[in-house]
Amino acid sequence: MQTQVAHTSIRTYRDIEKDGTLSQRQRQILAVMKPFPMDYSLQELAQLTKLPINVVSGRVNELREKAGEIERAPARPCTVTGRTIRPVRRIHPQRLLF
Repeated sequence: MQTQVAHTSIRTYRDIEKDGTLSQRQRQILAVMKPFPMDYSLQELAQLTKLPINVVSGRVNELREKAGEIERAPARPCTVTGRTIRPVRRIHPQRLLF
């Protein structure tokens, strides 16, 4: 299913993407994440930020793939769902030195 997206919306999205700055939602997610080695499931981040899971999921993917602010951590059970997940965590501060 395709939906019509205004050209201005697409242009704004691409400008933000090129700019390299973090969005308000991305900053909100990073603000609740404690430093390395703490890790979080998407459900845990949704509870901490009070944001819907679909918003958290999209912003976490952007922070991991495009911004390079977070990384995947070793698998563990989620404290919310009990399922085994691959949580995310902030990147180790000294990793950028190498």
